[in-house]
Amino acid sequence: MTDTLHDPDTTASPPKRNRADSYHPAMHGFQGRRMPAGHLWLLVVIALAVALLFNSGGFVRDAHGMRPGLARTVMIGIGTPVDTVAGWLRLDTPQQAFAHALGQSTDDADGAALIAEVPEPVAAHVAPPITPPTPADPLEVLVLGDSLATYVGQQMSAQLANSKLVDVKTVWRNGTGLTNPAFFNWEAGARTMVRDERPDAVVVLIGGNERNDMTVKGRTLVPGTAQWETEYERRARVVMRAIMSEGVERVFWSGPPTARDPQWNSTYADVNDALSRAADAVPGVQYVDLYDESEPFATEEMIDGQRVTARQRDGIHWTYPGAAPPAREEVRALETVYGDVIPRNRTEASLDTQSTSRS
Repeated sequence: MTDTLHDPDTTASPPKRNRADSYHPAMHGFQGRRMPAGHLWLLVVIALAVALLFNSGGFVRDAHGMRPGLARTVMIGIGTPVDTVAGWLRLDTPQQAFAHALGQSTDDADGAALIAEVPEPVAAHVAPPITPPTPADPLEVLVLGDSLATYVGQQMSAQLANSKLVDVKTVWRNGTGLTNPAFFNWEAGARTMVRDERPDAVVVLIGGNERNDMTVKGRTLVPGTAQWETEYERRARVVMRAIMSEGVERVFWSGPPTARDPQWNSTYADVNDALSRAADAVPGVQYVDLYDESEPFATEEMIDGQRVTARQRDGIHWTYPGAAPPAREEVRALETVYGDVIPRNRTEASLDTQSTSRS
């Protein structure tokens, strides 16, 4: 037998080091005192209270934007008196200065006509003249609205990408509408957006969030009533005239499409009826109907020869492919005023026809 010499086993784990032999700043000079849980919660409450005091206006606006219910009532009940106190003490001055530096508006005072019973401004009797677009001076189009405007504006940009006559920009405010100006006042907001962008024409899509009560002179107006629809029409006229007064040549205004839910669908029908009448009363404003009562709601549609999911799961919003037909309707509306802004061949004309069919 031959003896074999084995090397020592070097794979064995080294002996564990005693923590007392190690040095780390975090392990020395600290006695391990811990904050009681009650103190921690107190600090959290204090931090939230400070945040509320210094941004009370934003807190109240967000609370008003919530769905009706207990949570909304509680938030408004807490935020309103705090906002009053913060205003007296001018605690909101730093937040307003910061928002102003970012180009944001925190003051809706110039939008008071949307909610106050004041005489509407005298409207022009005729629409202003238009400037035909040229490659050297293209038509500047601003798409505004709630979340319904997002994909429609993007689809308009895509459809007009090869046009040398139109530039499109989209700005939206999610969760907004005309029924809840305490959350976002579209009279003031639209003026600011138009002043910032200086468009020639404005496309507006608003109405996806409008199943809310409205208050006028202490009276509550409920969706589905003639009084509610009349007030909505008045508010729409206020915003339409506000936009036109900023030097815009034309406004193309659309409401929401058909919805899967019958209650929402009924409200959307009233919204579109009110918008149609409001547009007829304001020179320079054209109502573009995207609410097709002759066709039932459908999640899938045939668009450009392909079956696509046209609506999102909420049964209201378009998907990006589904926004192609309404975007084409907006482009057609532009062309009724400004002439052909995008070249079409026979194939494209055929696709336009197919885009409106469903199966």
